[in-house]
Amino acid sequence: MAVELSVDAAIIGAGFGGSLTALLLHRIGLRTVLLDRGSHPRFAIGESSTPIADLVLRDLARRYDLPRMEALSRYGTWKAAFPDLMCGLKRGFSYFHHRPNAVFTPQIDHANELIVAASGDDAHADTHWLRSDVDAFLTREAQRAGVPYFDRTQLAVEQARPSWRLRGRRDGEPVQIESRLLIDASGEGGFLTRALGIGNRAGEMKTHSRAIFAHFADVAPWREFLVEQRGRVQDHPFPCDCAALHQVLEEGWMWQLRFDNGVTSAGVALDARGRLLDAGLSPEAEWERLLERYPSIAAQFARARVVQPAGGLQRTGRLQRRAERIAGQHWLLLPHTAGFID
Repeated sequence: MAVELSVDAAIIGAGFGGSLTALLLHRIGLRTVLLDRGSHPRFAIGESSTPIADLVLRDLARRYDLPRMEALSRYGTWKAAFPDLMCGLKRGFSYFHHRPNAVFTPQIDHANELIVAASGDDAHADTHWLRSDVDAFLTREAQRAGVPYFDRTQLAVEQARPSWRLRGRRDGEPVQIESRLLIDASGEGGFLTRALGIGNRAGEMKTHSRAIFAHFADVAPWREFLVEQRGRVQDHPFPCDCAALHQVLEEGWMWQLRFDNGVTSAGVALDARGRLLDAGLSPEAEWERLLERYPSIAAQFARARVVQPAGGLQRTGRLQRRAERIAGQHWLLLPHTAGFID
């Protein structure tokens, strides 16, 4: 069916940023449409909330009268309100420093460990978001509030002034959107940066990294290895796996985020200048080569298997980006579209 709409605000990208922005604009009375070239559910990373992020979410929920959003700002309220919406418990941050080709050996003074508590108990803790579930939930919330949502929609900018005109197709049918304001929430897809020819100033950034990542089943809890090595886990302010757990390596660092369904988001961020991408080496081969250098982590992943995405381990080029401009007359980029640091 053909789509033809005239709105106050069109949002490109239905990740959690785009969907939440659509909800907020709808709450202040703007006619809003949410558009996406893909569909839900879909694999995504960028899954770990922080105390500041939760405070911002709680403030937005109260300011715009969105009580269902406020429930997502703490682990306890999330589990009570949405027990089937998948998340993980994040009590804080934990770091363990590894040396290549050596078994990790906990030191009695914890000199190769750092455990940072961000909450006093589970109920008030931060969360890991299983983005395939949470992004889909927030898009449904926008629809539930009355925001039109069109997925599987390919668009191009036909006119930018005096208002925006977007044309494209959805499932073979024509789509035309007229909008006073255009918001790009497409992230690295960069809908507007491409349409407006906005340059990337990543070359000015000091961080220069790339990543390999996936979701895994059967990743052994790191605490089990600490106990086997007679680590003083009783000194920790919370179980170290209930955190954004970091294995600090010579080449970079590995993140491990555990969800309540037994899945672990794990990946390695590498210094791209010191670890140049070898296109002849598959992501799986590079991953295995890294694990071989760190025997304790290799043991932790001995039984692990990739469960998402369907194509297996993902590998990126340089992660950093920084748009030359982030806003202009009747348009703006949301933060993740404007740039990424790592």
